[in-house]
Amino acid sequence: MPKGANLPIIRGNLYRPITGIGRAAVRPCRTNGPMANAQHVEIFRQGVAAWNRWRSENPRLTPDLREVESPGAALEEADLSRALLIDANLKDAKLSRARLDKAILGAADLSGADLTNAGLTGAELHGALLEGANLSGATLDHAICLDAVLHGANLMGASLLRATFKNAHLRGADLRGSSHSNTDFSGADLTDAKLSDTFAAGGSFAAATLRGARMGSAVLSGADLARADLRKARLKGADLTGANLEEANLSGADLTEADLSKTQLARADLTKARIVDCAVFGISAWGADFKGAEQSSLRITDLGESLVVVDDLELAQFTYLLLQNRSLRDIITTIEANIVLLLGHFPEGRDWILDEMRGKLRRRGYTPILYDSEPRRGREVIETMWTLARMARFVVADFTDAMSVAHELRAVVPELPNVPVQPMMAAGQDEGKVIDQLTRDRSVLTLYRYRDAETLIGALDERIFAPAEAKSYKMMAREPLS
Repeated sequence: MPKGANLPIIRGNLYRPITGIGRAAVRPCRTNGPMANAQHVEIFRQGVAAWNRWRSENPRLTPDLREVESPGAALEEADLSRALLIDANLKDAKLSRARLDKAILGAADLSGADLTNAGLTGAELHGALLEGANLSGATLDHAICLDAVLHGANLMGASLLRATFKNAHLRGADLRGSSHSNTDFSGADLTDAKLSDTFAAGGSFAAATLRGARMGSAVLSGADLARADLRKARLKGADLTGANLEEANLSGADLTEADLSKTQLARADLTKARIVDCAVFGISAWGADFKGAEQSSLRITDLGESLVVVDDLELAQFTYLLLQNRSLRDIITTIEANIVLLLGHFPEGRDWILDEMRGKLRRRGYTPILYDSEPRRGREVIETMWTLARMARFVVADFTDAMSVAHELRAVVPELPNVPVQPMMAAGQDEGKVIDQLTRDRSVLTLYRYRDAETLIGALDERIFAPAEAKSYKMMAREPLS
């Protein structure tokens, strides 16, 4: 045996992993490191029986078969555990039930190989080519498959517990019935992959591509799918309880009968998705996009609670809060009588005015809401202002240092003819044509000009709040103007 044949290896320096996708990128440059052990290769070529006998006689040796060329070899039940098979050519090899636990297979070519029921626990397959390989029933627990190519590979019923497939290429791979709890698929390409009935609880699919993947009845509870591409994915009946789908793209996805309880969907894209007959207790969908989504029969209550069903995810969150929070119900019941919207700009130096206004409103029994629109302008401001104003008993708008408010308010006032608006402005400022036109509307009171902040504070009750309150009562007593 050559001197140094059984020296420990330093992983990461023996081969260069592939950097591309497909056959052209599979064969990396050969290393300039030590070659395979000639004696080991000679025994290997004598067949499985001779090889396994030699392994049993030399249990502590590390077989060195680097760059071995054995395409199509019959290696069923071969003991290749801990073997160095870096850059080996085992294309179409028959390795069913072979032992490859902790084997080093970096950049090896195993395309088309039969690895059914093979043992690959802890194996290192960094950059390996397994395109079209049959790994059904194989055990790859704790295996390292970074950047590995598994296009069209058969992994049905395989065990992938805590394995690493980060940035791996699994386009069209069949993982049905596989178990990959706490496995890392982050950044992997699983386009059109079959993942139905898989167990992937606690796994990571962060930023992975799962476009068109078949994931029906998959268990993905607690999985990390943040920023994943799930466009047109089939998730019918999937268990997504507690999963993180923040900023995921689920446009066109089918989530029929999925369990979305406690799922994080903040800023997710659910345009044209199908969300029907789902459990949504505790869901968080702030900022999610549901444009064109089909939504119906969403159960908002937890198991063991009385059944409550709604047809909209955004409504689901609000309805559950309403059912569970008595104080919120009280606020909603009297919201039009309680809220006063304060519009304007109150930078440092004028913020104490705002504090005085809010204090006086609270003492009058109102709930003040401030909307400072500066320095933003445009459609977003108008929509926000309209949403807040339609909940208010009346609006107080200070145009001092916030002339842009008048432009947006002019677009809102005609849509809310039953909400009084009390405008005000510090003396010495030009009110302009916009404010002049605004005050001609019947819901807008006369502009109040104040000399200074102290004058305004002293006049709030008599000149601002009382007139707006009286106008509100007057409007409530008559038929709606809209």
